[in-house]
Amino acid sequence: MEAFDLLIKGVLVAERGVKADIGIKEGKISKIEPDIEAEAKYTIRAEGRIALPSFANMHTHVPMSLLRGLGADLPLMDWLQKVIWPLEGEFVSPEFVKAGAELGILEMIRSGTTLFMDMYFFEEVVGEVAESAGIRAGLGFGILDFPTKVAKTPEEYLRKARDFAKGLKGHDLVFPVICPHAPYTCSPDTLRRAKELAEELGLYLHIHVAETKGEVERIKKEFGKTPVSHLESVSFLSEKVLCAHMVYLTEEEVEIVRERGVKVAHCPESNLKLASGIAPIPEYVRKGVHVCLGTDGSASNDNLDMLEETSTMAKLHKGATLDAKAIDARTALKIATENGFSAVGIKAGKVEEGYEADLILINPDSPHLQPLYDPIAQVVYSAKSSDIETVICKGRVLMEKREVKTMDEERILYEAKRWGERIGSFLK
Repeated sequence: MEAFDLLIKGVLVAERGVKADIGIKEGKISKIEPDIEAEAKYTIRAEGRIALPSFANMHTHVPMSLLRGLGADLPLMDWLQKVIWPLEGEFVSPEFVKAGAELGILEMIRSGTTLFMDMYFFEEVVGEVAESAGIRAGLGFGILDFPTKVAKTPEEYLRKARDFAKGLKGHDLVFPVICPHAPYTCSPDTLRRAKELAEELGLYLHIHVAETKGEVERIKKEFGKTPVSHLESVSFLSEKVLCAHMVYLTEEEVEIVRERGVKVAHCPESNLKLASGIAPIPEYVRKGVHVCLGTDGSASNDNLDMLEETSTMAKLHKGATLDAKAIDARTALKIATENGFSAVGIKAGKVEEGYEADLILINPDSPHLQPLYDPIAQVVYSAKSSDIETVICKGRVLMEKREVKTMDEERILYEAKRWGERIGSFLK
């Protein structure tokens, strides 16, 4: 008789529209059939629940969870220069990063995310927290041209990025990424050297691009090109590049992105809150660009809730284009799940045999989800992250019946409040 590490019984597999059992072995979904008779190390009775793939948050700055809500109602550059950068200069440390990472990763697990792509400082600390919590993470040490308390020169940033990446390679859930911050904070030489480093180590690149009109005008004035064309001119772009935001692209740039296989991380709520604009995602999808979804940091969002982000994305583009089919529910779910995992070469994001077992179980027994006709559409448009009962990453149960099994929630919230008091005192 076949034996499984984990057996989920009687769940509604939303993508198939049928009730079945899910057998998981060695981190992968090995069987989906009704009434599986087999031994299992652990069994979850999931009758009446909905199984969906877990979320991939493809652009964020998790330690910034400790700065949530600060600088509200400011545009991007004012928010960065007047609020965030001064606070980071005062407080960023391994201790700050650990507390922020614990808070953010706890929030992500509770809202169904099992992969996140992060860019910040002291990312080795984020990696330790992620591995302990059992969540996947692509992590990169931020590379800049200007001095901060963690590095003074591009050479020092690049050296630290190299050391970080070499130290992180070979881990099971956590992997290194090279993260030059943006075309307006990295010179062409820094961008080229970051690309060379990524190629040398066989890593992905993660960068902010074309987030605001002001950025586009600045790059045009400085280099005579729009941001994507500028990156193309320095041979930066490839299928291993993940560009966050991409709000303002010309038709020519969209074609460059498609031809190079560049991945786009759409961050609709952050772009809305900072008044940066609305990326033309339906156009990108129509033209064959690989689009995935991110929250950005919870300092600008102000949460890491990917279910909420998915719903916002789907509805935002209907309103922006006056087309109810611009981003349908199934496309939205795919962008938020499978497209994220596949962007970094992970075979997950679908509840299908042969895929890695990253999935969530949703309890639909709430007024806002009844009656239940179309599970995918109703989860995208009606569900709340509090409806997510169980979260599984690579076959490991991280949360069951809303209890996070891999983190000390009480201690994490206590530490977050202590940091809030300290930062709040500094602001007075």
